[in-house]
Amino acid sequence: NIPVQISTGYNSSIMGCSVVGVDLAENHIEMAINAAGVYKREKKPDLKAQFFAASYFDLPGAVLNQSFSHVMMQTSMFYAHHRIDEILGSISKVLRPGGILVTTDFVRVSDTADISEFMTMNSMPAILSLDEMKAAFLRNGMEYCGGENLDEHCMKCNAMKAEKVEKEKIVGPSVAFFNLRENTVKEKSVSFQIIMAKKL
Repeated sequence: NIPVQISTGYNSSIMGCSVVGVDLAENHIEMAINAAGVYKREKKPDLKAQFFAASYFDLPGAVLNQSFSHVMMQTSMFYAHHRIDEILGSISKVLRPGGILVTTDFVRVSDTADISEFMTMNSMPAILSLDEMKAAFLRNGMEYCGGENLDEHCMKCNAMKAEKVEKEKIVGPSVAFFNLRENTVKEKSVSFQIIMAKKL
């Protein structure tokens, strides 16, 4: 997976656009380069793809010097809600007017529920509500333009992961980690959503 994917078009395999991927982990970048190479050889010889090991707080010049029609982030932004304006500021710099940010993210639903354990286990110093996220978009030259509630998917996915970890004795995130995610969403303390914003 490439948590931050910055793309000049919606679907590189259909529309013939180019794709730029950014990830903190070097091994994820190596996997992406290898997968793109296979895809290019077997299905799409004209595929244009670049990948960089970097942070969304410090995008490489090769990324900042381009403009993009879409930015896609998969379950990576919620780790840094306490720095949301830095993230959205970077995205706003590279997103074309009318361009779309699409992210999957946890957002706070309840103002009264104690979600401190959930936040600690997920390395989240802060968690924004959807309204706070919408305000952050506006501060950074973007406007919320829709989304989709993925709570059912999130609960099912985390239940399956917990079962797999327990059954196969997998080292990594624990059964308790996945159970906590499932239950916190089930209790409607947080929600897992697709969130989209348009560059103004």
